[in-house]
Amino acid sequence: MKVDPAVRESRESAPRARFARLLGMHVVEREWREASGQHVAGVWLGRLPEGWFVFHDVPAGERGATIEQVVIGPSGVFTITTKNLSGSIRVNPRSIVHDGHRTSFLPKASDEARRTASLLSSAVDRDIHVRGLLAILADEWIVRELPPDVYVGGPRSVKHWMFKQPPILRSSDVIVLAAAASRPETWTTDPRLHPASAAT
Repeated sequence: MKVDPAVRESRESAPRARFARLLGMHVVEREWREASGQHVAGVWLGRLPEGWFVFHDVPAGERGATIEQVVIGPSGVFTITTKNLSGSIRVNPRSIVHDGHRTSFLPKASDEARRTASLLSSAVDRDIHVRGLLAILADEWIVRELPPDVYVGGPRSVKHWMFKQPPILRSSDVIVLAAAASRPETWTTDPRLHPASAAT
């Protein structure tokens, strides 16, 4: 039977983490949980392949909220939300449950992807599709069914999945989108500050 990458990653890391806890040792998983902000992305994303760009802490949310990472490359545009958790995760097609409690992880990841798509589309004056990703570190996984619009997995499986997607953007498209993502005015909801809107 084929095992979901997130489940396999959890099975591989959980015994090491339990053994290390008994010895009072710190393992990579614990260091990852203790990290925050850009350091978290650096720990598990590592060096991006040539032709890929990552933007950290993008201020595209309301009331000062940010999107942790926006990644742009040949395989498309992705928003990434990271979660450092202990305990169990259950993944359903429309919900993610942590230790028996339904979370808001999935709707927030979907909203971030939609918001990013809307702002980037306005900035480059063409429709841009954005896929939301959830990179979750947890002790135990139960994957009943993956959501249709957000890929959910452990950090390694999310990274592997993203880079292995078939190319859908030309290198020139990637450069244009990366340039747009680097401009602060792209991430405002004020249409008067969007270059594409100003040109019309």
